[in-house]
Amino acid sequence: MSNISFNVDDLLADFHPLKISALCNAARISPLIKGCTIGPNSTENGLPKENDSSLGNEADRPATVSKKHERAANDVGDRLKYVPDLTVTVRNPARRSLDSSTCSARRVDISDCRAISVKLHEQELELTRKKEMRKEMERRQARIREADRHRDLIHEDRIRRASEEAARRNQEYEQKILEASSALARQAEEYEKQRKAEIDRENRRMAEVSLQLKLKQEEIKRRHAMFNAILEQQATFRKMTEVFNKTLLSVDKEYLGNFASQNKSAYGLVKAFEQLFQSVRENKEVKQEDVDRACELCKSMEQTNTEVFDIKNRLQQEIAERIKKDEEQQQAQAAGKQQPQPAEAEVAPPSAQDTTDTNSKVAPSSNEPHPLAAFVSRESLAFYSGIKSFYEQHQAAVKVLLDDANMKSYRFNCQKVINTPVNAISAVSREHFVDKFQRLDALLAGHPVKIGDAVVSIDGHPLGRTYCTMLLAKKFVSQADTMISSNAPAAFPIAAIIVALWQRYPDFGRFFLAYLHKECPYLVPYFLPQLEGQSHEDYFKSIGYRYSSDGTLEQQDQYLKRMTGLVRLYSAVIVSNPRRGETAPHPHSLECGWRWLCSILNLQPLPDICATLITEFLAMAGGLLWAHYGKQFVKVLRVLQQQYLPALNKVDEGGPKARLEGLIAKITAEGRIDRPEGMLSSDFW
Repeated sequence: MSNISFNVDDLLADFHPLKISALCNAARISPLIKGCTIGPNSTENGLPKENDSSLGNEADRPATVSKKHERAANDVGDRLKYVPDLTVTVRNPARRSLDSSTCSARRVDISDCRAISVKLHEQELELTRKKEMRKEMERRQARIREADRHRDLIHEDRIRRASEEAARRNQEYEQKILEASSALARQAEEYEKQRKAEIDRENRRMAEVSLQLKLKQEEIKRRHAMFNAILEQQATFRKMTEVFNKTLLSVDKEYLGNFASQNKSAYGLVKAFEQLFQSVRENKEVKQEDVDRACELCKSMEQTNTEVFDIKNRLQQEIAERIKKDEEQQQAQAAGKQQPQPAEAEVAPPSAQDTTDTNSKVAPSSNEPHPLAAFVSRESLAFYSGIKSFYEQHQAAVKVLLDDANMKSYRFNCQKVINTPVNAISAVSREHFVDKFQRLDALLAGHPVKIGDAVVSIDGHPLGRTYCTMLLAKKFVSQADTMISSNAPAAFPIAAIIVALWQRYPDFGRFFLAYLHKECPYLVPYFLPQLEGQSHEDYFKSIGYRYSSDGTLEQQDQYLKRMTGLVRLYSAVIVSNPRRGETAPHPHSLECGWRWLCSILNLQPLPDICATLITEFLAMAGGLLWAHYGKQFVKVLRVLQQQYLPALNKVDEGGPKARLEGLIAKITAEGRIDRPEGMLSSDFW
């Protein structure tokens, strides 16, 4: 069988008639088949005999076959392979197409048919499988297409929803932008309204402030006018009092009884005016009632003087008449030689023009000129000499403590307990400021003061009080160079504590002035001349210059800067208010500043230093001097502008002179001197 080769196409060409023939045979024999013919239950009699005539011919087979016969025919193909010696005629279609009459036939063995059937069955199965696979593939492709369509629908739906969401968000965003724009517009409108309202309020406030300032300025002018008025009344009253005193002094003692009433009245008026002026000073305010009261007192004093003059004239007339009568009697007696010896005639009291005021202290006249008149006034020289002598005496005494090697630790602790609070003085707060004052006050009062691990007291040595007082004064003066020369407002807190300590410990103030004059004698003012035989170095040191360790003289700008710090400190001391509750008067008040300013203007100006000192002094203390002295201070400013500056221009062309001219021009233009920066208020402590 394996040697047989055949063409499947040729086999398949006649396979259809074979199937029909098989079916026809099966249909013909199916009535004769009884029982099972195949399988393990098949019987021997299942098939008819070959020569059974009942099969008949194919032409004798009925035309119609029952369904049972058709089902039996479907199984013929399977049963044929068990039929032995069955031959099949297969025709070649190719040859049949060429010559159907001459087509040859060949006989094929049944085993070949079985193989063909199996092969065909496998091909049918394969075709079925492929068909089913194609159907499955089509179903899967359909499902895939459906899934793709569904996915596309989902994707389109998502895109649609995303687009709708984006549109919704864009709409919401645009809505929010519109709302934000509206809100910003409303806020801008509200802000503009608020700004306009604030501007209106500020304008109203500025108008009110301007009105208040104007009213305050008018009130200040009115007060100044009333204060000047009461000062004028005081000057008038003083002149009237002087006239009254001179008049009474010109009257003989035996006639003073005639002026008892006027004397009592004048004493009452003087006491009343003193009380009035004392009340004005305490209240620091002048009322119109005070001015009216001062006018009334002046009028009363004028009336009293008028009465005194009338009484005096009447007494003089009576005395003159009495003298004339006595002279007539003497002449009559001399003529008749019968008159007794005349009594001694009474002497008329001298006139008021010939008397001098015994209450005023007049320095004895001297024809010799003052040898230092060009450098210092007599009063300033006497004051300077007294302070210098006081310092030199105590400096010589305290030298014992300075030379004692065993007291080195004590001196160091004293320096530490002084330097620590002085270096920390500032007006940062009242508590901080008072604490520094209390530490220094406790030291000078003799109380033990703790510094670090040590406890220091000025009673630790017999000269401890003098040493600590001098050391504290020197430390305060040194602050002018280290702090105040570059920071003018720092002068006022230091000066306030200096004044408070000076009120309680007068020796401290004397030492302070001594060190101040030593560093800057121009604050006396004393223009120290170079003495005969004095070296240039000693002279420059005497007027405040410093030399370096190699003997080099310091630069002029450094010298002027240090002098600036010293005059700032001195001016701040003059204008500082005493501590509240202190009963002692100011130890170095505005009168000292007034005396210094007048004294330095009476001296010939020196280049650089004079302009520097006067500029800083006016900036620090000029405002209060103006408020206190009024028109007198204006006169000093006029002298400074019209007389002193021209004299200064002859010897000085530097920056200090230009600054002084600028300050005077500013004061003249504005009619005031600004309050210095950093000045403490009267209620600070």
